[in-house]
Amino acid sequence: MQRLLASGCSSSARIGIGLSEGGFEDARARLAELGCRIHLSRFESTSELVASLHEGAIDAAVRGTMRSSETLAELKKVFHLAEAMRTAVLEDSSGKPFLLAPVGIDEGRDFDSRLRLVQHAISYFSSAGWELNVGILSKGRLEDKNRGSEIKSSIEEGDRMAEILTVEGHNSWNFTILVEDAVKECELVVAPDGVAGNLMFRTLHLVGGRKAYGAPVVNIPKVFVDTSRTRSDFSDPIRLAAGLFQAQAKQREVALKL
Repeated sequence: MQRLLASGCSSSARIGIGLSEGGFEDARARLAELGCRIHLSRFESTSELVASLHEGAIDAAVRGTMRSSETLAELKKVFHLAEAMRTAVLEDSSGKPFLLAPVGIDEGRDFDSRLRLVQHAISYFSSAGWELNVGILSKGRLEDKNRGSEIKSSIEEGDRMAEILTVEGHNSWNFTILVEDAVKECELVVAPDGVAGNLMFRTLHLVGGRKAYGAPVVNIPKVFVDTSRTRSDFSDPIRLAAGLFQAQAKQREVALKL
């Protein structure tokens, strides 16, 4: 994570963000304090921000304080997506960065959508040099299967997902309800559904004060970092967006040489 942030800060990437004029000036001032070379542009229209990203007028985008529902709808329309898949980047109490998904209340409602999200996240972050061990969460321990059909189904789906990902060549385990062990041992933590993931994110970040860097959309070919509208300092998601763009650009250069 620190490597990505440093790479982004030292780059001259063109980053667009949806902020008020005052918030934009605050963001520019903070980036200047950090010694960043990023070229930051302000957008007032969601459609203009997403169109500029799609057309290559900017290298990456950050939602900023734009409305989430409007932004995700525009991303799906412009990039022809059935669903926009986000993966939040957080830190635990020891400062270790990890990924959490799904984090939207309407995301990961069924097994197939969660599996697709995990597969996209693994591919997306591996392009940035982040190899992921996957910790899958269920709604109870193994011995809790007889405590309700929903709990039993969740545990069985966790086992099934771990098995599929393992066959695909990824390190993956079902940690059942033991989120503390999953965060300790894995880089990607998979919540049982989007509601649980959203509650986990809010508890960690907004109640527990753990750092949140943003939530990249992992199923588009461009870099778009979603953010919480409540944050006051957007320098981390801006640097993350620039760092991800730099990492993807380097991977494309290597691929061309091969």
